[in-house]
Amino acid sequence: MQQKRTKKRNRLTTNAEIAELAYAMHIAANRLRLTISEVNIPAAYRIQIARHVHWLINQAKSLAKEMTGNNLDAFNTKESTEKICEQLGVFD
Repeated sequence: MQQKRTKKRNRLTTNAEIAELAYAMHIAANRLRLTISEVNIPAAYRIQIARHVHWLINQAKSLAKEMTGNNLDAFNTKESTEKICEQLGVFD
């Protein structure tokens, strides 16, 4: 029986590619969070960027549903995402 795929993933996308994307999202979110805390910008921009940070993290978490094997806790944090990436050989 063929697995049903959602719009987010086509059949040629590997788990390693999904993990790499989730890792990139976590890296971007962490960098944005760090930057908005260090630079002098108006509060309105800070809030808007913080919303983007939360969006990136939520998107990374939702990518776990697209992996073969459905480990729903795979991309909850940057550290857990790194572990999955190491297991899949993304950093090699």
